[in-house]
Amino acid sequence: MKVTLKEILKNRKQILEGITNSIIKNEFVEEVSKLRIEICNACDEKDVVGNECVLPGSQPCCTLCGCSLSFKTRSLSTSCPAKKWGSIVSEKKENQLDKL
Repeated sequence: MKVTLKEILKNRKQILEGITNSIIKNEFVEEVSKLRIEICNACDEKDVVGNECVLPGSQPCCTLCGCSLSFKTRSLSTSCPAKKWGSIVSEKKENQLDKL
């Protein structure tokens, strides 16, 4: 797995959303994250050591995208790269909400 800077920049809104939601707790987001983490914990693509994490020290992470599972599972506009769970809010809807 080699994540490029271009891929990180492309997904910067979702990454920031996940980081923000991990700092500013919301009951609904936490419930979604809990359900997603259960799925991730059973997945072979989970890296607990951190060798595949884009951000060192952010493990566990996904070996397919390098994202921290703590952040990825809290981003409602993000989906699992292995298609094991989907986004709740579309990127288009997220952009509309950002304008409010």
